Amino acid sequence: MFYSDIVKIAVKNGWRVNVKVSDDNSFLFDFRRRTLGGLPFCFTAELSENRPGTLVDEIFSFVDELDPERVAGEWVEASGQFSPTRFCQAVADMDEIRTQAFLLAIELAEAVEDNDYFIFFPWYQWN
Repeated sequence: MFYSDIVKIAVKNGWRVNVKVSDDNSFLFDFRRRTLGGLPFCFTAELSENRPGTLVDEIFSFVDELDPERVAGEWVEASGQFSPTRFCQAVADMDEIRTQAFLLAIELAEAVEDNDYFIFFPWYQWN
């Protein structure tokens, strides 16, 4: 499996992805998309030990820890424009983000099962 396969799966699921190499040679994947209400949203997951399964585990962890009502409350409070309608829309937005991240993790998990567990890097990463 190539890291570009991970990016292709993410893009297919509506995510934009930036990949960075960290100091310890792990890869940081920034997943970005807009919420249903049009607000930008981003989360970062790490692929470590050259194992795509670690990325999948991180995304599942993000999904498990995401509380739509808590995040919506933080967003509404930060905007200073609290209203029940805005709060309900923010909760719906975060619930949709959680669903989309879960679907991304499922598809990545299926790809990891079908391929070698170690990720193959492009030639320029070998030097």
